[in-house]
Formats: sequence, structure tokens, C-alpha cells
Amino acid sequence: MWKQVGLVLTVATIGLGTGEAEARFGKRSTPPPSSSPGGGGPSRPGGGGNHWGGRPNYGYYPRGYYGYYGYPWGSYYYFDPAWAWPFLGAGVPSYGRYYGYDLTWRRLRPPPPPPSAQDVTTPPAALDLRVDTGVVREGYSVGLGLNVDGQRFGFGTRLDLFNLAAEGGGMGRDAISLFSLGPSVLLVNNDRVKWRLTGGLDAAFAPDVTMIGPGLGTSARLKVAGPLKLEASAHWTPLPYVQLSGDAGVGVDLGSLLRLRAGYRATYLSDQGLVDGIVNRDLFAGPFVGLSLAP
Repeated sequence: MWKQVGLVLTVATIGLGTGEAEARFGKRSTPPPSSSPGGGGPSRPGGGGNHWGGRPNYGYYPRGYYGYYGYPWGSYYYFDPAWAWPFLGAGVPSYGRYYGYDLTWRRLRPPPPPPSAQDVTTPPAALDLRVDTGVVREGYSVGLGLNVDGQRFGFGTRLDLFNLAAEGGGMGRDAISLFSLGPSVLLVNNDRVKWRLTGGLDAAFAPDVTMIGPGLGTSARLKVAGPLKLEASAHWTPLPYVQLSGDAGVGVDLGSLLRLRAGYRATYLSDQGLVDGIVNRDLFAGPFVGLSLAP
């Protein structure tokens, strides 16, 4: 019997000694927390011992507290500075907390913001340079045009030169020049359709008079199939002289930059009697052919 009692006491003594050693191993010795209300050092609720996903007991630390979690795949610990205590909730991570894995310590940062969407790149301005020549009654014509178009707004200019036989069969040649300049608005602008509305300043240079007035115009281009396109334009000058002009034709892309153009153009002019009180009118109409440097 005494042998059995001695064996039980021996086992109990060994068991108590082992438990006390486990409680102190790897950490600073601390006095037990006071049981009186409101007393003792900083502590955290959550029960004793490490457990899966739970919150461990915290011992006293001079400037903060730390905890230790044990997981099947490794060890994980953290340290909370003392200044962060009022802002930390039980079991809730906070930005004042330091985390570490083994001997590596790092400050917890908020998750990085999601990558911002790429800025939509603005397409470069489209340059459309045109040159053409045509046959008209008693002479020929040469045309030069330039349009610089953005996504919604642009700018354009146009010069038409008419070289005509002298009136009444006399010697020499008569020259008439028509010039237009102004901004434009692209009502439709995509790969298939481009529709432009223009407004600005017009000028007519005739043998005996130069006239300047406002002008309005429109032009459109429609992609039919493959490299084939349909083109049309119209222009109007209401005063002090009258100009009505229009053309229609086709364009065929020859590669990525060059376009062959052909069609029919008509121009009506009236000087409203500004030269000698007699209203003089002319109509120049005929086919034209030309090239265009276009995107």
C-alpha cells in the first residue's frame, strides 16, 4: 500500500513540475494577475492555451503585448505596441500591430488599392490632304484641300483655281480663285462613316473684284466594302456673293496612306452685281480625278 501511495505522489510531483515548466518556457516570469476588480496589468480575454483560430493569453510586457499562434503549418506571432491598446479590439487585427514569422518582423499595412484602369489613349489627329484636277467649260480646275480632324473637332481649308478662256474669245486667260477656311465639327466619326460640318470664312478672287463672306459646308465619307469608299461634299456662301458647290465620287485606298479619288463637281457663282451693277453668273461643272493622303 505504501508503495502505491509513494508511486502516486511521485507521479503527481513530476506532473506538477512539468506543467509549471511549460507555463514559463520561452517567456519572462510574471506574477499571477490580481483577482481584484480593475487591478493588474494589461490582459486580454480569450481563455488559456493556444487553439485553432482563437486568441491566446497575454502576459505582461513593458511597452506592449504579444501573442503566439500555433498552426499545423508553422508558427505565427505578433506584437502590439502600447500606444495601440486603446484602439485594438479583442481578436481584431489593427494597423498598429506588428506581425512576425520566426525572426522576421514587419509592420502590417493596409491592402494595396486595386490597380487603376489604364487611361484611354486619345487617338492622334487625322490628316487628310487632297489634290485633284478637273475639266470644266472653257478651261480646267485645280483643287487643294486639307483637313485636320480630332475625335470630335477639326479644322479645314480648301482652294479651288479655275483657269478659263477669256470671255468673248479675246486673248489671254481668266482666273478665278475660291478659298475657304474654318473649324469643323465631326457629327459621326468611326471606321465606317465620317460626317463633318464646317463653318468659317470664304473668299472669291475674280479678275476685277475680291469678295469675302461667311461660309457653311458639309462633307461625308462612307466605307462600302474593302478599300472602296463613297465621298460627297457641299458648300454654300450666302453673301456678299453667292457660291454653291458640290461634288460626289468614289475613293479607292491604295495601301494604308494613299487614296485614289474620282467623281463629278459643279460650282455656281453669282457676283450679285457688285462690280458694275449687272449680275454676272457662271456655272463650272465637270469630272475630276485626284489623290488623297489619308489615314
